[in-house]
Amino acid sequence: MKIQTLIIWLLTLISLLTFAQNNQVSPTIAYAQGIVQTNATFFDTEGYNVFLQVFEYNFDEKGINKVKKKFSIPKETIANEDTEFPNAKILLTLDTNGESKTHSIYYLISGGQGKIKVIGFSTLADRVKTIEREFYEAILSNSLPKNIYTPMQVDTIQFAGRGINLGPACLWRGIRNIQCPDKGQMSWTELSSLDRAKQITAGQKANNANLKMGKVLEDTEVDILFEGQPTKVLKRKLKITIPQFIMGGSNILIIYYVTTEVRGRYVSCVLSHYTDDIGAKKLPPLLKEVMELKE
Repeated sequence: MKIQTLIIWLLTLISLLTFAQNNQVSPTIAYAQGIVQTNATFFDTEGYNVFLQVFEYNFDEKGINKVKKKFSIPKETIANEDTEFPNAKILLTLDTNGESKTHSIYYLISGGQGKIKVIGFSTLADRVKTIEREFYEAILSNSLPKNIYTPMQVDTIQFAGRGINLGPACLWRGIRNIQCPDKGQMSWTELSSLDRAKQITAGQKANNANLKMGKVLEDTEVDILFEGQPTKVLKRKLKITIPQFIMGGSNILIIYYVTTEVRGRYVSCVLSHYTDDIGAKKLPPLLKEVMELKE
């Protein structure tokens, strides 16, 4: 090989490697999922629920107070500023429910004449401002990749790096919260940190333990296969304190709380079904898509 050809080949290789490094997508973006609705867009990423919504309020004290009222934010909450989020007014709240804590952060910016754009974050885990800033900037710059968005009409869902075909009978109950009537329900988030995944799962357990309309009957640790991986999880039997004749079926809910690694990312997942969906010792079709009970 001539020296000139070798030099050109090396320069091309270096350029390709540099391009690949510069275009690596961070977990904050790669693990995100979004759903566009008429009045707002919702996202899940790294243990955060995120929304984008525009209101026809002036970007002034009166308009900010209207945002507070809209989201039941205490009137005395001060709108702060942060140099890392230029031109934004920031509202922070912390809600406690037993051992569960929910951080909510609302970034308010001018959406043009007579409008306020609100980008809201909430998490059951500790705040990570770098995650918030990266996703906030991606929303404002309209640089989120199109492949993170999923249609409201359910067919195939993306779960931790693979597609699961469910058909049209299932419904989104929230971002990454899917329910298939009489076949179970599953909600999850995908993260780059095991500690944050554990925090999210612990928060979900605490929230469900403090339900006003539910009573924990039993907690047991069981062995399962989750996406083929052996995993120990908490299995909870919860009684919904609504009469069965009103429920229209069983009022005993079986819940599995899962925290594990799946295909290079960490997943916090809550799976549930009523006992009349299939029986207390078996799994309904939706749950069977991702887990198996070990004998």
